[in-house]
Amino acid sequence: MNAARAGALAAVTVASGAAVLAGPLAVSVPGGLLLAFMLPGFALTEAIFRPARQDIGVVERLILIPALSLAVLVLGGLGLWAIGGSLNQAGWLSIAAAVTLIATGVAVTRNRITPAAASVESATRISTAAGPTPKPGKKGFPRLSRRRLFRDVVPLTLSVLLLAGIGWWSFNDSVETYDATVTTLSAAPPGPVNPDGNRSVQVSATGLDSAGGPYRLVLTGTAGTELSEHNLTPDDDGSWTGRVSVPGEERITMDLFRSGESAAFRTVIIAVAQ
Repeated sequence: MNAARAGALAAVTVASGAAVLAGPLAVSVPGGLLLAFMLPGFALTEAIFRPARQDIGVVERLILIPALSLAVLVLGGLGLWAIGGSLNQAGWLSIAAAVTLIATGVAVTRNRITPAAASVESATRISTAAGPTPKPGKKGFPRLSRRRLFRDVVPLTLSVLLLAGIGWWSFNDSVETYDATVTTLSAAPPGPVNPDGNRSVQVSATGLDSAGGPYRLVLTGTAGTELSEHNLTPDDDGSWTGRVSVPGEERITMDLFRSGESAAFRTVIIAVAQ
């Protein structure tokens, strides 16, 4: 990487970071996408691999850029969390920008140290491996050889089709599952222990489907003994709220069962009164 490209990459990195931190949504989103999916991977690719095409193909470079960018976020996030840092906007931005700038510096330094050797080796490999210069095709463009077709064009096309298929499937799946009903079971903080040694607890359930009823709420004590059982009749909106009485000196497990099932699908535990 020459100095001009390195300067441009560093400028884009700084501008993207500034856009994410202080820019409006129209510029902060593109800046964040560049820092997350392109800039770190591009800088690392330039630092690790030589610019000669014989060192790594076009398809490999295009795949490595987003892959390395995501790897930077994952590994950098784990490292930041391990040292007690915060995984927030500033943390992710610092990771992506720092790796990009450091890798850019490494790429420039590497190019200055061995420019002549890399050029000679690249020219030698191209002349020995590529064979004769391809004949020009129509309108002066190079003819697409069969070797280049199977090495570059076909893998890149398959990668694009794979990403498009995954994106289409993910979008359709999100649309179909967006309105999925989720059943919840919750309990409010228990009241004080009454003279009988019991506490009153308000229990709520949502997302109940009449087709899965009648529902059963079973209360079990510390020793595993069943204390009580309650039948739940949900409202029209699929919710139910009621109060149950539990012993104050026992750890209570509340299990919610569907009709005809022996395994609870929602559980709430109430600790012993302090």
